[in-house]
Amino acid sequence: MALWSRLYGLIWLAFAQFVLAALTEVAAFVIYLHFVVGLGVLILAWTNYATLKKTEAPDRIIRISKTTAILAVFQIIVGIVNYVLMMDFRNSLGTAVNILHLIVALAILSQASSTATAYDMWEEKEFAK
Repeated sequence: MALWSRLYGLIWLAFAQFVLAALTEVAAFVIYLHFVVGLGVLILAWTNYATLKKTEAPDRIIRISKTTAILAVFQIIVGIVNYVLMMDFRNSLGTAVNILHLIVALAILSQASSTATAYDMWEEKEFAK
């Protein structure tokens, strides 16, 4: 699979996380599906970063990709803590962790979008014209 398609794929996986999070009250298994897709985000983020490092893409794109991969690790940790706390919104710690989980997810989505667009533009030499 081409790197550009994996970069855009990460955006869609991150987006799927939001959809699944919204559906966790619908069925119990959705929370586990959310976790599996989260692992997919983690794996794809690190794979994309490792592949980008091997290209001659601008350093900024590689750094953004690295940050996204690090955020994906942090996101899994926060997600596990969130699950342990059972997302108890009556508990202020649970609420804070849940909000942190959302913030990191938004950061991953925006960073992945930035990386994919910048790499695509660099690969197509859109700035050289």
